[in-house]
Amino acid sequence: LLAIPAAFLLYRWPFLLGVALALGGTWLRLVHAQLPETSDQLTVGRAALAGVLAGQNPYGHGFVESWPPGAPFVYGPLELLVAALGVEGQILAAFGTMLLLAWQRTFITLAVYSAQYFVVQFTATGINDLVPGFLIMAGLLTLERHRVAGAVLLALAAGVKPYALAWFPPAIGYGGAVVAVALIALTGVIWSPLALWGPGSFLRSVELAAGTHPFPENTLNTPALRVLAVPLAIAAIFVRRWWLMVVSGTVIFSVVLFLDKWASYGYWLVILPLLGMLAERTVMPRLQAALRALPDRSPTTAAPAS
Repeated sequence: LLAIPAAFLLYRWPFLLGVALALGGTWLRLVHAQLPETSDQLTVGRAALAGVLAGQNPYGHGFVESWPPGAPFVYGPLELLVAALGVEGQILAAFGTMLLLAWQRTFITLAVYSAQYFVVQFTATGINDLVPGFLIMAGLLTLERHRVAGAVLLALAAGVKPYALAWFPPAIGYGGAVVAVALIALTGVIWSPLALWGPGSFLRSVELAAGTHPFPENTLNTPALRVLAVPLAIAAIFVRRWWLMVVSGTVIFSVVLFLDKWASYGYWLVILPLLGMLAERTVMPRLQAALRALPDRSPTTAAPAS
């Protein structure tokens, strides 16, 4: 009996289908959240937060709570707050990402993101890429019409994980001086604790992180080629189209991270939803237009002779 009203609602408001997928995907993640964490990113973040509350510098040293012991805190100051939310915070961010995909009516990408086992499992393992991934997608979508607000979201993402900086050059190219000012000003405020902790301690954490993963994994393992990100970033400043902004940032992100010696599998959860959304936004309108242009092959009934 519910099929008829459900069909009517989905016909009138297709967004509701996306909401249903998002709710289902969130439920799957909550089920997986009952399992022990197998990644130490949130664990390190919580340990760093405990150190800060005790008056210690979160940067420049490793943490015994990591697996194996000794991994440093190499994230932005806002990650200290995000880590306190635990896996549930990452699941909430994934729900937000799914709602964005539903809003864009990119239902194929949404279906994969909501229910594909790899995506569901990794959301609940203790990785910390879902919150910045949500903020990056939200920022890029907002930039399309509200440039300052979009820049604020991107700056917040970079305050959680610095890899969001990859989208700064194309965002400045697309949004102009007002976006540049917003990004630089807010990023400076968010990262201002480094004035107390010392920029050198953050660089020391980056150095320690390189030794934490001695064996190549999930990358092309060609670190020397990461320098290509510099000319790509310069070229991205001249971007003037929204889709090029998204693609340019994704390319810079991939060059910096996937040409290194080691990369987290969580990085894929940042860029794959973006690419899927962009592909559907590009292809689906053209496909629908092509289908409407096809000749009507429905059988016709001849009019009776008078």
